Amino acid sequence: MNLFAGCADKSLGGGLRWLNEPPTWSFDAEGRLTVEPRAHTDFFRSPEQPTRDDASLLRVLVQGDFTLSARVAVHLVGFGDAVGLMLRLGPDCWAKLCVERSPVGEVAIVSVVTAPWSDDANGELLSRPEAYLRLTRRGDQIGMHYSVHGDRWRFVRAFTLGGAQAVDVGLHAQAPFAGGCRGTCDFLRLDGTAVADFRSGE
Repeated sequence: MNLFAGCADKSLGGGLRWLNEPPTWSFDAEGRLTVEPRAHTDFFRSPEQPTRDDASLLRVLVQGDFTLSARVAVHLVGFGDAVGLMLRLGPDCWAKLCVERSPVGEVAIVSVVTAPWSDDANGELLSRPEAYLRLTRRGDQIGMHYSVHGDRWRFVRAFTLGGAQAVDVGLHAQAPFAGGCRGTCDFLRLDGTAVADFRSGE
């Protein structure tokens, strides 16, 4: 099910709602979302820095097993600019999978798991700031994958994060240090089953 199917212009459908609604967002005639996060916003928890919980998340509440996937393309301006998928139980328990800009300008697949502090992991580099992203949950296990062309999923990481209770999942956008980040998302697809093999992605 494409959660964007009931969305148009500045109208949301499919049970979607904003956490920290961004100043600029809209759906085009093809159902593609464009979003520009507010500058100096992020989701990140560090014991050495102030907690950041003010980035934007377009979310829906789900229960049980699921697979959430999207294709994103991002105009990245500053370090930490990112658009991706997020699973959120609360402000100190969440995970995100992003297309993100590094401090030296490279583009990478980045994952962060927070419980309650953020475990930040840089993944593989991308030649262009776009990718297919996927989050999947089976019981209390969660898997992350990405694909360049949408035909072969590559494993990012697997972990546990609380039990199989209801969680918010969706598309998030952040711009921790500068303004101008802009992301587009072609679809946001939610299925009620988990990926069978987290490691192979099949």
